[in-house]
Amino acid sequence: MRLVAPPKLVKISQLARLSGVPTPTIKHYIREGLLPEPARRTSRNMAYYDPRLADRVRQIKALQQSHFLPLKLIGEMLEPAPSAKVREDLDPETRRRLGALAPAIEAGQQDSRSWRDSSGPTRSRTRADVLAHCRISDAELDQLGELGLATAKPDESGEPAYADADLEMIEVIDRTREKDLGELFPMEILEPYVAAVRGLVRMEIELFRRRVIDGAKLPDAPMQEVARDATHLAERMLVAMRSKLILAELQKLIKDE
Repeated sequence: MRLVAPPKLVKISQLARLSGVPTPTIKHYIREGLLPEPARRTSRNMAYYDPRLADRVRQIKALQQSHFLPLKLIGEMLEPAPSAKVREDLDPETRRRLGALAPAIEAGQQDSRSWRDSSGPTRSRTRADVLAHCRISDAELDQLGELGLATAKPDESGEPAYADADLEMIEVIDRTREKDLGELFPMEILEPYVAAVRGLVRMEIELFRRRVIDGAKLPDAPMQEVARDATHLAERMLVAMRSKLILAELQKLIKDE
């Protein structure tokens, strides 16, 4: 019987290059239990990983970005590492419902943007155009990418470009600096913001998953329409709630003084 040699182990930086996913994101997947600990560790700061994990990393990232799924659910869906395959024993109806979530939620987000901005859908702008006309640096765009807040994708001409929520994030930062509010919203504030919002998003998606995927009673309408409307209304509710709570907290500060 012919023996197959084990794959040559790689550093986490090499795994990042193989998968196209930043090292901090891969470390986060490890902490969340979606990827195994190093296959070999030679020192406190030197570890080596199975290169086959690159496909799994790409699959996790794709399920996050295209299906808006929480990491806990993704971990339940995938076969044991290093496999990148979705478990074959998943219920077919669950698979169908999961596949329908992405376009539905994205449609809801677009509706929410239209509600906030009467000018219509967000335009697409190349990275070069953003750097030329927005108050943001190349390094800051990279930072937004690592945080998962703005990712450039090839446009029709093949140029890296930002669109929809990615571009909106950049333009919000540009706007704060145009209004001389940059000191109130420095780039350093983004990481704790992301951590706080991620917790909220995970709770939202988990509630959505339990109610919709697990068969809660729904309106007599296509699932895509239900998910779109739910996403739109949830965002409006969050904006209204945030405004109300900010006023309440400010009033407390005034009373305390």
